[in-house]
Amino acid sequence: MVGDMIRAMTMEDCQPVAEMGAKFHDQAGWSDIMDYRVDDCVASLQQFMAAGVFAGFVSDNGGIDGMIGGVFSPVYFNRSHLSCEELFWYVDDAPQSAGLKLLRTMEETLREMGASSIQMKTLSKLNDERMPAMMARMGYRASERSWIKRL
Repeated sequence: MVGDMIRAMTMEDCQPVAEMGAKFHDQAGWSDIMDYRVDDCVASLQQFMAAGVFAGFVSDNGGIDGMIGGVFSPVYFNRSHLSCEELFWYVDDAPQSAGLKLLRTMEETLREMGASSIQMKTLSKLNDERMPAMMARMGYRASERSWIKRL
């Protein structure tokens, strides 16, 4: 069905995902803190995938138009609790429901892998006014705030 193509990320997807990440980086307003390097992103994604510590999915409707990915490991203070830390979740010109489908697919897959939790982030510069309510509807609760500063 058009608009519903969510699939696991492959090594071949690393380049287009990294390129889409550059758009996300610009919209997030991080350029005053750090540069975005597509090649470094590709290398990191490939390394995470090869190490078996990465879960990632794309919305592919004749080209990648959405993505979600995270790294997972046992929690450092409770090694029996497998948790995933979201690295990115972004939709660009995808069908409206693609973002939620990406997140639900990620959650289902992590559950099947034995993960007990997932940590998601929202960005102040991207949909900050509507994300808390949406995340709460999906069963998430606020946990901590993140702050960034260039040194």
